[in-house]
Amino acid sequence: MAGGALLCTIAGKQYKIDSNTDLGALAKKIEVPPKVAAANRDVRLTKAADISGIRKEYWIQAEPVTWNPVPKRRDQMMGTSIKKTVGRTKVQAYAYRLYDKDFSKPLGPATIPGPLLDVTVGDTLVVNFRNTLPIPVTMHPHGAFYSNEMDGAYKGYWTDPGGFVQKGRTFQYVWECPEGTQGSWHYHDHGPLDATSVFKGLFGPLIIRDPDEPLPDREYFLAFHSFSPTFFPLKSMLSSINGRAYTGNTPTLRATVGDDVAMHVYGMDNDFHTFHIHGHRWKEPDGTIVDNKTFGPADSFRVRWIEDNPGRWLYHCHVFTHLASGMSGWYIVD
Repeated sequence: MAGGALLCTIAGKQYKIDSNTDLGALAKKIEVPPKVAAANRDVRLTKAADISGIRKEYWIQAEPVTWNPVPKRRDQMMGTSIKKTVGRTKVQAYAYRLYDKDFSKPLGPATIPGPLLDVTVGDTLVVNFRNTLPIPVTMHPHGAFYSNEMDGAYKGYWTDPGGFVQKGRTFQYVWECPEGTQGSWHYHDHGPLDATSVFKGLFGPLIIRDPDEPLPDREYFLAFHSFSPTFFPLKSMLSSINGRAYTGNTPTLRATVGDDVAMHVYGMDNDFHTFHIHGHRWKEPDGTIVDNKTFGPADSFRVRWIEDNPGRWLYHCHVFTHLASGMSGWYIVD
């Protein structure tokens, strides 16, 4: 993914993909699966029956977005401009966007990552999903429980309608959150172009809360991922956190001494990363004290501590090439 073209398998066929590839044209070559074609002939939306528990409902749209991973054009950690090394950083990406009930109005801009899905054990998570992109995309959750037709995954001939949501169409996903699903998770596209669309921005955080656990005072959700010259007209890789690269552009996290702080971290590219935060450490479930945790693609975890160390701190990936290409940020404790 460092540059040039990437050989991808899309719906069983191989294509070379680069920043100039017309993904909409590629999508037109994909045969519509039989179950999807049958559902398209039925104008009624797929509705969930017999939802048990508390219903937590969202309306989310996938749409194109003009995105700048380095809006300040500088790396505050090094005090330098990134213009010469990176060049233009405004790119055409994909994103999920949160809407009000029945898609009546947007509740904010399309963002990378997408909106937080926040539920509690015992809830039934209902996501009304609409696609406005030129390719079929989906929403696939980690952590939750769901039936086969709610998987949100492309499966070739056996694909259900939720695994191939075409432009202009809507699908209603129903995911259950019983005891045992609590944790820090995420969701992402799993359609026929899933690797490419995920790398272009279609992912977001999901948390299933334990009702017996108190809420933290400060809480952050951090996606470690990259913007590659393979998919965007960039001079070099941008190793990013929540859609931004380089300190001062990535999220600046804040807390006060005495705060109960939780950080939820997940990976959304092909690389292994580490999560390291200066001046702090946390306890793993087995009791091990850690200050640098390794995680891979689609891994997710939470770290939590009571804040006791004021100052301006760095948090970053300790894969040094990732750190050098933008995967760092500020953590400021008053």
